[in-house]
Amino acid sequence: MRGIRKVVVMLTAVFVVVALTASGAFAARVKTSVASAGPGAAAYVIWGGLAALISKDSKTVEMSNLTTRGAVEDIRLVESGKAEFALGVATLLDLAIKGKKMFKKPYTNQCGVGPGTASLFHIGVKKSSGIKTVKELDGKRVSFAKKGSSTHFMTRTVIKLAGIKVREENLGWNVAADAVKDNRLDAFTIPNPVPSPAFVKFATAQPISLLPVEGEILKKMLTMNKAYFPITIPANSYDGQDKPVPTIGYTAWTIAGCKVPADVVYEVTRLNYSAKGKQFLLRVHKGWATGFGIAPALDQMGAINMKIHPGAARYWKEKGHKIPANIQ
Repeated sequence: MRGIRKVVVMLTAVFVVVALTASGAFAARVKTSVASAGPGAAAYVIWGGLAALISKDSKTVEMSNLTTRGAVEDIRLVESGKAEFALGVATLLDLAIKGKKMFKKPYTNQCGVGPGTASLFHIGVKKSSGIKTVKELDGKRVSFAKKGSSTHFMTRTVIKLAGIKVREENLGWNVAADAVKDNRLDAFTIPNPVPSPAFVKFATAQPISLLPVEGEILKKMLTMNKAYFPITIPANSYDGQDKPVPTIGYTAWTIAGCKVPADVVYEVTRLNYSAKGKQFLLRVHKGWATGFGIAPALDQMGAINMKIHPGAARYWKEKGHKIPANIQ
């Protein structure tokens, strides 16, 4: 916990430095934004770290971190040009590019930069509740998070596949953690890299249990979207969680609007994946390790029919990677 507090203090300090320098030596830089999530979500910390890195180290680009309702809104903000960069959840990008479900029509302004991390679906309850499976949530009060988030989309899917009915709440993640602690809620969910800030807070307040996503629910979800994959929340990821928990996950990308100038995207990509950038971002949140480990993951980009941004393609070519024809 001490380490996490140090990261928060460090990140806050960086934001202060960025604010002070923005009006000084780097005042003429191109201003951009990255859409991520809200407080309590790992995405807010992860892509907030990217914004801090760019604003701290780039002489040509400045980046701010937008607070949003989550991944669906992020994709829509990029599509409309209201954000230049964003968290791109692979499963939702697949739907957006195809124009399915909540996206209504095919989205054409979604270009890939590179992988950020992997998100693992968390379902948390108080250990004292005795709840051990998703089906045991039948009739309980469950927070799906806010509409427009990947949390809401995935929770609704899991509950439907479990064949149960719950009392839906739409709370922010930190608020939901407090609500479960105070017995105003039975469970809350979030797809997040480990550790999830909201679940760190949750586990610090009382003993918790993480519910597995497995069996028929997992099998059906894997057939619904090729961007999903089975993954395990490691033991001891949170206080008192002494056993690994099987669940479902997906890759979370950094995406850019296809119309964002190539030199801007190149600069962001260059700093993101530089040795110095990696070192900085891993101090912000260790969830970056997954993305760095699989980068550039160009085959995965092609699997969801996402095109690579020309600025990012330039960077990956310089690093010796061949850009597949199907993503150009």
